[in-house]
Amino acid sequence: MRKFLKVLRTLIIAAVALVGLVYGAVFVGHRFLFKTRSSETPTIPPAQNAEFTLGVQAHAQPSTMDGYILLLAEQVKNYSRVAPKLWSDNALVDRLVIVEAVDSGKFWRIAPDGTVTPLSRDDALDCGLERMAYSGGFSEFDGGIYLSVSEDDLRNVLLYQQYLHLGSYDPFITFTHEDFHGAEQAKWADVKDMPNTQREEFTENTAARAKRDLLQRQLLRAIAAPGDTALILDALATYDDYKAQFPDDFKNSAFADRIEGTAYYYELISCLYSSYPDKVKTEDDLTRALALLATREDVYVDHGLVKEGYNVGGFACILLDRLEDDWQPRLMKDAKLTPIEMLREHFAGEALPAPQPLTQADVDDVAEEINAPPEGDSGPARLFDALYQLLF
Repeated sequence: MRKFLKVLRTLIIAAVALVGLVYGAVFVGHRFLFKTRSSETPTIPPAQNAEFTLGVQAHAQPSTMDGYILLLAEQVKNYSRVAPKLWSDNALVDRLVIVEAVDSGKFWRIAPDGTVTPLSRDDALDCGLERMAYSGGFSEFDGGIYLSVSEDDLRNVLLYQQYLHLGSYDPFITFTHEDFHGAEQAKWADVKDMPNTQREEFTENTAARAKRDLLQRQLLRAIAAPGDTALILDALATYDDYKAQFPDDFKNSAFADRIEGTAYYYELISCLYSSYPDKVKTEDDLTRALALLATREDVYVDHGLVKEGYNVGGFACILLDRLEDDWQPRLMKDAKLTPIEMLREHFAGEALPAPQPLTQADVDDVAEEINAPPEGDSGPARLFDALYQLLF
């Protein structure tokens, strides 16, 4: 018995020491060795013309959680006013938001009309949500979405400045984009049999990535010039050439182009209406704001088959809005349809120009961008930041 107790005591001491070592290593790694890159000053200029300023420079950025909750509540209120018109038979109407500040453990309930109610932890959990004890977490519950946020993030504009369509700390994007996946797309025709649901990026296929790079840029140029059909046809010529040259890559693109593309489209338009309500009030205002955003190829082009799908699908949706009234219900009913394929079908009777050729230099440039180390924080910095939020 004494031997057993001695072994047990040794194991307990070892376990406590191990836990202390893990906590200590995470604390030191996060605070001293791999510090998150931070700045309160934007490094990306806004999208700007005589009518619009789109970006973090357009808003006074709150530095406290109480201030941010009021801003998010205003965004939710603005969103609720326009939500019924953003998607056919929209499921994302009158949605609640429950926010947890991971720094303090405080909870708030934001009603669709923007009313803010502080909640106890028990009251929040009674809503059926699943907590995520780190910044950027989310989960859905009946009637809305839970978001976990951090006051530290408010003072680091590098984390969210690239979302020019929102122009503020970005949990609202999670609200619209992820809720669109969970609540709206759940009622569409089933897409489980589509390839690449595992979200492989296929970055090693640099020639296909370069072709989709060109497609993204051509779609943006068409959005930036409303009414210029020739620019849409240029993009569709590239799309047809992509299908012919890279049939396997094309098959693997369908899931992201459909699922992420439509969610990204919903994110873009809902953010513009909700974050810039004084400037974006009508569909014409939205068209002009999107045309301005489309001039920023430095921000709105990405690489990797799934990452590209956000843009290829989303940009095609924007162009479909200008051409057809019933494209959304048709897409929802046909599990194989993608927005870019619907755009191609719209111009099925049009003669397309010769596709723009790509040179080896074009492919090499995209490969260099793919292989470049990511700007901002290193992998260890992101890892220790996540572990710190989880443990502390």
